Amino acid sequence: MGYNVIEWLPMLDKQVAIRLDQSDLERLQALTKKIRVLSRNAIAREALRIGLSELEREPARILRDGTKSKRGRRA
Repeated sequence: MGYNVIEWLPMLDKQVAIRLDQSDLERLQALTKKIRVLSRNAIAREALRIGLSELEREPARILRDGTKSKRGRRA
């Protein structure tokens, strides 16, 4: 991953589109109100990174927590 002129900012040159249910969107919006220094997109990125770290640490958690997504639809 490349970095911008400001060393600690990652270069964001890739995009992923996801669909959320209403409760996930409401949780994200509530966090945006609590963490006013970050945009909704920045909070969603950090949530994704935290979630990915958890799944890397304990992959079986995705099955235990009952995900609704379908495997292998699109990369």
